Amino acid sequence: MPKVTAICYLSSIFFYGLGYYKMFVINNALIVKSNDYAIATCYFFLVIFLAVIGSLFYYVNNREQKLLEWKILNAQKKQVGNIDD
Repeated sequence: MPKVTAICYLSSIFFYGLGYYKMFVINNALIVKSNDYAIATCYFFLVIFLAVIGSLFYYVNNREQKLLEWKILNAQKKQVGNIDD
């Protein structure tokens, strides 16, 4: 797993915790500011955004590795075909 993917996933978990904490504070508070709802929503938006970005980096890295393996395999097949001729 690429480092960028791991950082995105860990940050996603961190922001989920912050959003959960903020919602917990909102639910148990006597006085709630409208700003608190916006902050909690931003945290949950960051969770989704970072998870998608991390998955994208993982997909791109995994696809590049598979294409490289495919090219190597095709090159080896061509070399074996040339040796037999």
